[in-house]
Amino acid sequence: MKLVRFLVALGLLVGFHSVTHAGQNDEDYGPFTIVQKEYVDLDGDGNKDIIELLARKNQYNLANEWTIKINGEQFSTYDNKQDLYQLAEMKFADVIQNGKQDILLYFQSVGSGGITGLTVLSYTGEKVEEIFPEPNSVNWFDDSKKRFSMKYTGDYQVEFIDKQTELKASIPLSEERYRDFADKDELQKRFAEIETWIDPTSDYRFDKLTKMKPQEIVSIQAVSGIAHYDVIAYYETRYVFDKQSQTYIPTKVALISTETGKKLAEKPLK
Repeated sequence: MKLVRFLVALGLLVGFHSVTHAGQNDEDYGPFTIVQKEYVDLDGDGNKDIIELLARKNQYNLANEWTIKINGEQFSTYDNKQDLYQLAEMKFADVIQNGKQDILLYFQSVGSGGITGLTVLSYTGEKVEEIFPEPNSVNWFDDSKKRFSMKYTGDYQVEFIDKQTELKASIPLSEERYRDFADKDELQKRFAEIETWIDPTSDYRFDKLTKMKPQEIVSIQAVSGIAHYDVIAYYETRYVFDKQSQTYIPTKVALISTETGKKLAEKPLK
């Protein structure tokens, strides 16, 4: 099973890194060119702003760096976090519900892991403020191994521990879930060899609690069981807008079962 885990990890990393090909460096990427152009009233003055997303792309049409221009003025620039991402796109929404449109800058990997980054930007008319920083780490694999712990405890139960927040839960599985697994002895062996496998954020949810209060942002990470495709739970981190710092801060984590859809554990952050 450890070999399987290693091959899965290797496959994901190849998916993230192979797109640049061996020996490729900054010289292999061209100058910044426009990949997306939108006309949106960002600051609420009644006039549409010109928002451009530019990227430095290679011959495979994949990028290593992006920058945003608003009305011709260049603002934020982002790199691809050591080839974690190769694609990006802008969306717009009134996330903090102040009558203005915020820029939702999504980053995506072309690999099989489905990693998705998100940065939320607010434009005041004079400057761009990053109100939600992209949560995924360059060293996500090692960081995940240090932070989380998983092991099979028998009777179709997996122990899950977040050592950073002290969240603990038992993830329920079922015989029905693995009904197509013909070799039951091999299945039990794979259960016993379950290791820690929590992916980086692959999805986000925006929760609108009231009409006037900023929406809350929830990042979602997949938790795998006997194989990477066997997602047995989702790990959610909830972010709330802090008026004092004018940024989103993490306030709560939770573990959700894919078997039952129920919340297995929840922990407020200090």
